[in-house]
Amino acid sequence: MRIYLRLLGRRRFGALCLGQAVSLVGDALFPILVVVAAAESGTPAETIGAVFAARFLALGGVVLFSGALLDRLNPVTAAVAADSSRVVALLVLALFWGGRLDALVLVVAVLVGLCEAVSEPALLLIAPRTVGRPVADESADPAAREVEVTAIYGLLEGMRNIAGIAGPSIAAGLVAALSPSAGAVAAAIAFGVSAVATRWAGARWTQSRRTDAAAPDADGPGDRKSDGQSTGERASDDGDVPGDADEPLWRTAVGGLAALWRVRWLRQMQILAVVHVLLAVGPWMVALPVLVIERGHSASVYAVVLGAFAAGTVAGALLGGRITGPRRGLYSLALLALFGLTAMSLVLTDFLPLVIAAFVVGGVGQQAFDVVKMAGLRRDVPESLHGRAFSADFFFSFASLPLGQAIGALLLRFVSAENIMLWAGVLVVVTSCAAMAGADARRFASGPLAPDPARDAVPRPADRKPGESEALKSEAAESEAAEPEAAEPEAAVPAEPVPGARGAGGSGSTDAAVGAELREEREDAARG
Repeated sequence: MRIYLRLLGRRRFGALCLGQAVSLVGDALFPILVVVAAAESGTPAETIGAVFAARFLALGGVVLFSGALLDRLNPVTAAVAADSSRVVALLVLALFWGGRLDALVLVVAVLVGLCEAVSEPALLLIAPRTVGRPVADESADPAAREVEVTAIYGLLEGMRNIAGIAGPSIAAGLVAALSPSAGAVAAAIAFGVSAVATRWAGARWTQSRRTDAAAPDADGPGDRKSDGQSTGERASDDGDVPGDADEPLWRTAVGGLAALWRVRWLRQMQILAVVHVLLAVGPWMVALPVLVIERGHSASVYAVVLGAFAAGTVAGALLGGRITGPRRGLYSLALLALFGLTAMSLVLTDFLPLVIAAFVVGGVGQQAFDVVKMAGLRRDVPESLHGRAFSADFFFSFASLPLGQAIGALLLRFVSAENIMLWAGVLVVVTSCAAMAGADARRFASGPLAPDPARDAVPRPADRKPGESEALKSEAAESEAAEPEAAEPEAAVPAEPVPGARGAGGSGSTDAAVGAELREEREDAARG
């Protein structure tokens, strides 16, 4: 937990977390305003459903395109613009709203959904870049940087989940104490605080982007980027992608789907997400309140188990932030499988404490899986595609949910709620365990693992010297290939410093040592 404390000590990252926590209160206020206004004006339930559907259709319909824009624009500016747009929309609602669900509320709902489609993936881009100098040393290996990024996502999601639990209660209290128009003003203030916090948190990264743009030739092939990721860390199958500013936006948006599809383990996880949401989670969400009522429980029990699941997501985010290493995928999928126990809990027992515990465990597993997957996506997709990739991941998880709920509503006409929940639990457990069969899925990584320094120190066969690095071996092979063309004595072969060697790179002693190792390598090759 010490890394979480160090991250919270970074003022800009802490400001971003605070701004997001406040904005979640604003997110919770709008639906409560809609429900209260509908109750006071006697609005039909169909109208309430239309307002909520307009919000989520706008969110799901443009999220792929918002990711394409985030890869072309500054995500800090985009996130601030999204929060500012919600401030203006809610202030207009407060000034001109008559308290009924009319066209004005529908327009605001659409605008709120559009802004969410921008701010959600933008947050995932901004968060790792707000810590300034990484907690891990700048010269640390990619594994150390991944530990930091995973912890950043875990802490951020954990704090957002805490605010998500408290947000509806705070919002309901504000609307009850004030009027709906005053609630709209409070929501506008919440998004205003978020805009200011996001702008200040991302100011350093915005300035570094301007500096890089002013000196585009300063970067070398292995230079570090402003967020601590080097070009050498990009593990996508096709490497760096050239600029696409002139490409049509729809084609750029499709590039996000292709970026996930090209990485094998990400492709498997997206398929798994669609199967779960469409055939398990969506029907389960519809069957859950029905089964609660059929078992003779009150509506308060439904609220309690949902609260238990939300509490589990807080712990799950912090747990996921600490899952790294070559078995991270295996651990994450095992945790995700625990959601199957949550889905089946009301079928297996009526003992409420056990049901609550099962919902907590399910929240832990689901959120831990998401955090580790987000960190892996950021690592294995080129930086130029991060906005599109995060948006595409959100699209895969979100777009099929309404259809899954519709399937659940249809199934309830022919199948009991108990059987639906039993099916959902078995499907989650079986598919999550089946996903573990893939080597890439077990590691949440594509390609070979990063070299282990302790393993490299073990004596090798005669064709490799003890402690010889992969970079040195490659350099020796290049020198051997160039020998027939260069009629120079062996002592004159230039040697570059070994990456990570102690002392100043290019010093005389380092060059001499490397030159000696290269000569020994060539002598061994000649004898072989």
